Amino acid sequence: MTIPGNLLTTAMAVMPHKDIERAMEVALSMDIPFWPQLPHSSYYEDMYVHASEHFPGILPDREKRTLRFSMDKFIRLPSATSPLALARHRKPRRGPRGRDGMAD
Repeated sequence: MTIPGNLLTTAMAVMPHKDIERAMEVALSMDIPFWPQLPHSSYYEDMYVHASEHFPGILPDREKRTLRFSMDKFIRLPSATSPLALARHRKPRRGPRGRDGMAD
């Protein structure tokens, strides 16, 4: 029986390294290389900081290296960036699919 992928190795991106060169050695030594995230080398390498960028209500604090949530900022979105305003200004999708999103 053949196992799909031939049991190739890879890893998750978040790593405890501070030495970028060593982290890259590990990432490139796998059968399937990966892009390492190094939260100990930079606040902006943290996966939660990545995921929360531009999320309404999230308040990053670089000095304290924390993320906070503000219900006040979450509820009071600026009108130009509200989901409804963004949906109104979204251009129709072009390409292999038609205007309704279905393949032609």
